[in-house]
Amino acid sequence: MDNLQEIRTYASTLGLVHTKNELEKLIHSAEEEEESYVTFIRNILGSEIRYRQNKAKEKRIKEAGFPYLKYLKDFDLNFSQSITKKQLNQLNELTWIDGLYNLVLSGPPGVGKTHIAIALAYHACEEGYKVSYTTMQSLMQCLRTSEIDRRSRAKMNRIHKSNLLVIDEVGYLPITATEGNLFFQLISELQEQTSIIITTNKGFEEWAEFLDDAALATAILDRLSYRCDRIQIAGKSYRLENRKSFLEGIGVDDDES
Repeated sequence: MDNLQEIRTYASTLGLVHTKNELEKLIHSAEEEEESYVTFIRNILGSEIRYRQNKAKEKRIKEAGFPYLKYLKDFDLNFSQSITKKQLNQLNELTWIDGLYNLVLSGPPGVGKTHIAIALAYHACEEGYKVSYTTMQSLMQCLRTSEIDRRSRAKMNRIHKSNLLVIDEVGYLPITATEGNLFFQLISELQEQTSIIITTNKGFEEWAEFLDDAALATAILDRLSYRCDRIQIAGKSYRLENRKSFLEGIGVDDDES
C-alpha cells in the first residue's frame, strides 16, 4: 500500500470523507503554495469542516420540505409597501427565533406572505436552525393520520424537533372540530419550544369563523400571540399584476376560431 492510499484509509477510518476524496488536490495545492506543515494540516481540517457544514446545511434545507425557494433580496418592496426594509432586515437577523417569538403574516392572496415566510425559513436553515414547512391542509392530514401512517408520524416528529415551523395558508379552507382540537394541541405543545410563522388571509377576529369555535380560536390565539409580531400586508396580488402568458407576442388571427 502506497503512502497516499494509506492516508486515504486513515481518513476513511476517521470519517474524513472530504479529505479522503480530495487528498491529491489538497497535497498539490500545498506543494504549489509551499505551505508549512502546520498550514497544511490547518487547511485540511478547515476544508473538512466546511464540507461538513455545507452537507449539513443541504440536509436541513431538504428536510425542511420547502415547495420552492424564495429569497428576501428578491422581495419587491416597491410593490408591497406594508412592510419596510428595516422590518425585513430585523426579521432576517433571526434573533426572534432564539427568543421563541412567533410571526403572523396576514393579508389577501398574492401580496408576498409565503415569499417572506419561505425566505426567512431558508435563511434560518443556512444559519443552522432546524426548520419545517407545511401548509395548513397538509398539517391537518398529518395530525389526523400520524398514529397510523409512518410518513405522517415522521413529519410530526420533525416538527416537534424544529426550531422554526412555517404553517402556510391558514384559514384558506375550513377545518373540522376534530382538526381544530388537534391544531390547538400542537400549538400548545410547541409553545416555549418552537417559533412559528403563520401566513393567513384571515384577521385574528375571523379565526372563530374558520375554526367554527370561538373558545377554541381564543385559546389558540392566546398561545400564538403571547410572544408574537403581526404584520398585515395589504395591496393587490403580485401574481395577477405581473401575470405572464405564453401567448404574448404571438400573432393571432381574430378571424380564426
